[in-house]
Amino acid sequence: MEEYQGKTVAAATAAAAAALNCAPADLVVTVVQHPARGFFGLFAKPAIITAKRKPAPQKATPAPSPASAAPQPAPSPTPASASATPQPPETPAPTSAPASVSGKEGELTPEEIAARHAANQERMEKASAALVDYLVAVYVQLGATVIPTIRRQTTHELELNLKTATPAKVVGHHGRRLNALEVVAATFLTYQGVKDPQVTLDVGDYRARRQQALAKLGQRSVTQVIATKQAVFLDPMPARERKFLHQQLEDDPRVKTYSHGREPYRSLVIAPR
Repeated sequence: MEEYQGKTVAAATAAAAAALNCAPADLVVTVVQHPARGFFGLFAKPAIITAKRKPAPQKATPAPSPASAAPQPAPSPTPASASATPQPPETPAPTSAPASVSGKEGELTPEEIAARHAANQERMEKASAALVDYLVAVYVQLGATVIPTIRRQTTHELELNLKTATPAKVVGHHGRRLNALEVVAATFLTYQGVKDPQVTLDVGDYRARRQQALAKLGQRSVTQVIATKQAVFLDPMPARERKFLHQQLEDDPRVKTYSHGREPYRSLVIAPR
């Protein structure tokens, strides 16, 4: 069936009715994609449907009248000698199972693996190029100018460096703006077809300096926990930074760490053992 588009499902149905020269009520409609308003004007999606005419109702065949249903003469019995000799039933020819393309069911050949990897790489390259333009447009609306460059790119991971003359506006307080844009960037790549993308945004050497600051924060918090025998609740931070502190303090026999709260306000807790 042919697909029809419109801003709404009703508009798409009206377009299908006009194309098929019938009323909308005479159509069998299947919604392929519901419309979406979008985000920053880049995620808008039209309504897409498939439609066909409803089948015409079949006329009932009238039952034969009693007068027309004349009795038929009974068939004469066939002599036993003239009866056909029963034949044995035909044995169907054995059907061979289709050969598996990859040798074993559920496994991929090296050629298929290479083709999928190439397709995923091409998809990431196209999505990354679109993401660069998107980030530039978003930061313009936030009053900052950035020049994104790709540091590292795989089929599922992307690391971008944002060159700017106003790093404070790009990073935000304790990196909150940069962290928020990372979440938006990952969502953008998912919308472009990249499966489970991991995005890292950096401004100069901010991420390295942030790790140094987190290491010092962790040591100060450990000292406070030991002195007061009370747990310390750190400010909310992204999962990557919480994981860094978990790994830094996991071998310290004096304290234990765990995460508390819900995203995006999930924080790290350092408590005495």
